[in-house]
Amino acid sequence: MRHDPSLIHLRCHHSCLQLARVLLIVFSLISPFCAFLTQPAVGADPPPTIRKISISGNTRTVDATIERELLFVSGEPLNSAIVAETSRNLRRLFFLGNVEIRIQREGRYVDITVLVQDLYARALTPSISGEVGELSYGLIAMDYNFLGSGQIVQLTLGHDAISGNWGEAYLQVPRVSGSRKRLTANLNVSGEGHDIWGTVSRPFYALSVAASYGFTAYTREEIRRQYNRQTLARKYTDRLRGGSLWYTRSYGERVKVRPDLRLEISDRQFSPATGFTYAPSGRQRVLPGIGLTVWRPRYVKSRYVQDLGRMEDLQIGSWVAARVGLSYKGLGSDQTFSFYQMEIVPRFVVQPGTYVFSSLSLSSRWTGGQYTNLVASSSLRAYAKVGETHSLAFRLRWDALSRPEDSSQFLLGSLRGLRGYAIRRFDGTRRVYANVEARPTLHRHELLVLAGAVFFDAGSAWTPSRTSPELNLAAGVGARISLTRVYNTPVFRADVAYGIQDRTWQLTVGMGQYF
Repeated sequence: MRHDPSLIHLRCHHSCLQLARVLLIVFSLISPFCAFLTQPAVGADPPPTIRKISISGNTRTVDATIERELLFVSGEPLNSAIVAETSRNLRRLFFLGNVEIRIQREGRYVDITVLVQDLYARALTPSISGEVGELSYGLIAMDYNFLGSGQIVQLTLGHDAISGNWGEAYLQVPRVSGSRKRLTANLNVSGEGHDIWGTVSRPFYALSVAASYGFTAYTREEIRRQYNRQTLARKYTDRLRGGSLWYTRSYGERVKVRPDLRLEISDRQFSPATGFTYAPSGRQRVLPGIGLTVWRPRYVKSRYVQDLGRMEDLQIGSWVAARVGLSYKGLGSDQTFSFYQMEIVPRFVVQPGTYVFSSLSLSSRWTGGQYTNLVASSSLRAYAKVGETHSLAFRLRWDALSRPEDSSQFLLGSLRGLRGYAIRRFDGTRRVYANVEARPTLHRHELLVLAGAVFFDAGSAWTPSRTSPELNLAAGVGARISLTRVYNTPVFRADVAYGIQDRTWQLTVGMGQYF
């Protein structure tokens, strides 16, 4: 029986309108409900008025760059929460180190002085990661405060141990033409492909901002590899191009409720590499979705928790997020299915100086009366300060794949949770590992911090019905060097570990703390 193409077109058009109506109805139902959330408390005494604001301590950064990040202005009532949020926002800037906001009161007025410390934001620095015999390295030329205006320009030349040579140019303009719009662009070209993308967005630059929106476009090409007991089993080219746009509203004061709409369009094609036969099937996706995030913004300030010396604004507020969406042939997708995502992130302060960060995430699809492409992950990280400059750190992580759309796997080795073993020593659709570290700070100087690490790792990766979980253990020591006056206070890491089951020593290097 033949179908009238015009009728098919009308049905698809009708389906698109129905889907749009459903998403808009749900969004409109959520928004009024969110507007009735808790309002800020009103104090008994009126706060003093800000009379004067001055900037001090900056050498290269122009005053206007700092002033535009302030969330308060002269003539407004003083709000201590806004002052604290401004401090956090300034500390997030890679080119600023210490930030202190001093308040001097005179009667009904206050004068505010913003004290900052410029870091060496213009630098030529190396990057390195991997193990002996399989090192990836590069040279980065960057200016994280271009022309003193807070723009980021970064050029990188590097060599990856697997994919070969590559080069990258990165640009971020946080204030386009003086507005709150942000422009970010990246161009990465290598011997195996490219990664080019650009984003224009208006972020949540303050907790009081009511809306965020943006658009991103991208094109990527890369070689993907999968392993079986350290042997290359699959190799294919992955080509992806597409874009997405989003709009998010924010309601509430003490608790933030943020509903959002998102649309993503992509085209993805695969082809096997020479000498291999496997490649996933190509796909075109049009994915409209709606999400909701509930978050309690809470922060504490501390040092020597996840970093080495700089002031850290630790997010200790918990949040939960959920998203639902649809892939529908009538909209241009190659398949029809619904998808679901959930994230629960509890965070705790057990006692002053002891922090617990945990998370649970699930994502899946529902098609043909059954779930597919289930990805689950959970983690727990705990940090306990010992004295003013030392700490203990613990991490436990579990990952699982079930009925994936493509052949996928998790790797376990020196760069992925289990030091003392080769980078891709273990693989499977299930993975669990734990890390314990003692992190003593050995020497502090105005320009650098020298620290150590004594650690114990354990983990396993396996595929049910094919392999069984086997516990693998490792122990070792490491060194850390943090450059306290350089942009973002980078940490260089080196670890020597002994893999107990393989009876081998491994030296691995990288940037940042291991976790």
